[in-house]
Amino acid sequence: MLSKVLISIMVIFMPLVSSFGGLSFDVLFIGDSAEIEYVYDNETPGSAAGTVTVASKLGGSYDLYWGDADGEKLSEKVGDYTVYYSEFAEVDVKNGEGSVDIYDFTAIPEGAETVLAYKCGTLAGETEIPDGKVADYGEMLYSFGALSDVHFNRYNGSLTGDDALLTFPNALNFMEQMGVDMVGISGDISANGEISSFEYYNDIVSDYDFPVYTSTGNHDVNDKFTLQNWQSLINTGVYGENKAAGVKAVADNGLDFVYSPEGCEDVFIFLCQYQWSYGDVYSRLLTDEQLDWFEAQLETYKDRTVYLFFHTFLNNPVEGENPYMGEGNLENNVGRHYDLPFTEDCPDEIRMEELMDKYENVVFFNGHSHWAYDMQELNPQLNITNYGGEYATMVHISSVSSPRRTTANIDDSSEHYMRSSEGTLVEVYEDRIVFTACEFLEGQFLSYATYVIER
Repeated sequence: MLSKVLISIMVIFMPLVSSFGGLSFDVLFIGDSAEIEYVYDNETPGSAAGTVTVASKLGGSYDLYWGDADGEKLSEKVGDYTVYYSEFAEVDVKNGEGSVDIYDFTAIPEGAETVLAYKCGTLAGETEIPDGKVADYGEMLYSFGALSDVHFNRYNGSLTGDDALLTFPNALNFMEQMGVDMVGISGDISANGEISSFEYYNDIVSDYDFPVYTSTGNHDVNDKFTLQNWQSLINTGVYGENKAAGVKAVADNGLDFVYSPEGCEDVFIFLCQYQWSYGDVYSRLLTDEQLDWFEAQLETYKDRTVYLFFHTFLNNPVEGENPYMGEGNLENNVGRHYDLPFTEDCPDEIRMEELMDKYENVVFFNGHSHWAYDMQELNPQLNITNYGGEYATMVHISSVSSPRRTTANIDDSSEHYMRSSEGTLVEVYEDRIVFTACEFLEGQFLSYATYVIER
């Protein structure tokens, strides 16, 4: 039996052997083994949309990274730390060649001048980004963090007894290092609307010099929610008589409001669902009064960029397409999807869809499903889309405390608390908005979920 094993090993390695002492070796090296061809879909600087082809005699998986002018993996100095960009795509090479399509919204980060192909952690090949495609977004006007699904009191896998007590301040620390002007959250601060979660939130955000504002999520308006607790502990300076600078309007319901940072012409609208209600055509998340107020704000600011923070995503609005395969959700081959979407054909869903169709100046941030950013492999529209330019730009925000993942052939999903923590850094320029997905526990920018749109 042992001799058979040894013979098998020798058969595998004999093609590589040519000399060692009396023998010799002819080793196939990974370095310089791959050729990269990048065919771009457009001439827009900073747009990564296109097709990348890797040719190599060595088959298998190749990871594509953005590189700097020296051919090193792209990184950025953030305070005292160096933050690296992850791979932006993976190519499976078979029979000497493989290719991958890069999603339309994918951005080439500033500083990237080369494309690098790595195999087994070793640089296998590189190519230059043409001068006309190198990103130069100009002077940044302002920036903010976009987070969702913090969930104090829900996940307990850490020494603190509450994972959010670690993940939430860690995410805010990262945003602070990035120098953001504010942080917006798409709701689900709590597990069930309990006051202790709101107290945790209040204690943590008070340590930062920038404002941290949030809408409600379905968990926040659950059975323990009271408006008094929310107004006294959440969105400090919004609901009281002495309004914080930049608060433009507060709805009569004492929840929804409009905010604009100092010196910024654009506005942020925080729209709050008022109940946990899904799955029935009469299950409303928004009242008619809320939608009237919301539409009035959209009309007032129709000539500006409006950032909407609302918890629950819409279904795919394109007629004839799978409603679960829109932004914010996905469906795998055995029908697994997030099962609490905005109720299709409910009156508030219909009106919300109409407003997103009319006001294309809106950038709509939502969370709710917790799908990790890399789950776009099951739905290219998961993280960002405007449905062919016919709607507002919809942006999915993963969970700070527990991103979810699933795979093909599995009717289930797994929670990744204390193993993953995600959110998005948003940087605004004169004619572009760049969305950089972040992995906070690893301190990494996620290139495959970094996007750019026109402004």
